[in-house]
Amino acid sequence: MSFQNCKLAGVGVNPESYHGQEAERGTPTFRISPSSLRAFMECPARWKAGYESPESDAKDWGWLLDMLLLTPEQFKDRCVVKPKTYIADEKGTEKPWNMNAKVCQAWFAEQGDKKIVSSKDFAEAEKAVKRLLADETIKSFHDASDKQVHVTGEWLDETTGVIVPVQCLIDYAPRKDSEFQKSLGDLKSTRNANQRVFGRWCYTAGYHIQAAFDLALYTAATGEDRTDWIFILSENYAPYEIGRRLLGQQFLEIGRQTFEHALKRYAKCLKTGVWAGYDLQDEFSIISAEPWMEFSALSDALENAQEDALAAAANDDIIP
Repeated sequence: MSFQNCKLAGVGVNPESYHGQEAERGTPTFRISPSSLRAFMECPARWKAGYESPESDAKDWGWLLDMLLLTPEQFKDRCVVKPKTYIADEKGTEKPWNMNAKVCQAWFAEQGDKKIVSSKDFAEAEKAVKRLLADETIKSFHDASDKQVHVTGEWLDETTGVIVPVQCLIDYAPRKDSEFQKSLGDLKSTRNANQRVFGRWCYTAGYHIQAAFDLALYTAATGEDRTDWIFILSENYAPYEIGRRLLGQQFLEIGRQTFEHALKRYAKCLKTGVWAGYDLQDEFSIISAEPWMEFSALSDALENAQEDALAAAANDDIIP
């Protein structure tokens, strides 16, 4: 099992173009990305049926931050900031923006497919960008990197003989003449940039799978010696605290093993046409108690001791 026929397909790529493709899920020409692979792993049948992760304010914020930091030159073509006020009459009377007003409705219709961004969100996102670039290490990494690098290729599954088209979009690819030349990186907005908290969320969200996948595909395309993965973190609320994280090699190895297993499973689904759901066909799945749920003699003893202590205190029978 390995990547083959890989190439750099573009730099400064619009993420919407990257995610859009004509091939349907579950067909041999659908190009698998790390995010698609993670969703497939959770439930193949659900993914094939068109599952998309629910929209959220956090997702919109991350999208805006990516735009302003990684591809600011695309902002005017893809986004527009909603005005705070509008001119209500010929006298030039200025009023707060109101979508019930015909002027505001006409402005909205003129924007076409552009993403409408509130002036408040735009101002806050600019603060987050400024906070990130105020850090000398992050700014050096940012300035030394190509952004939104699109890589394509194929995965050959030796067991089934199936060839899976693959792709990734890498936020940061430091140039070969920089001090970061052995690394690639990703910008993440997060609720908590604390080292331990983000590390656990990294595993839960599957970011280590994305990191290992992207590193493997990029090195297959370029032949470069890229071994490290860096996360640039920005908390998604004021004061937009930052974080710099180097993903440990053991973490990357877990990600590599996981994505290889998932691609092998995906190839099998393509080969057999069987896309498993949560349950075995025509059977009920058993929900079993996990060890931490069990009522133990220890917990019983602790509760009895606590009750005895409370009873003793109530009777002023306190043993020193």
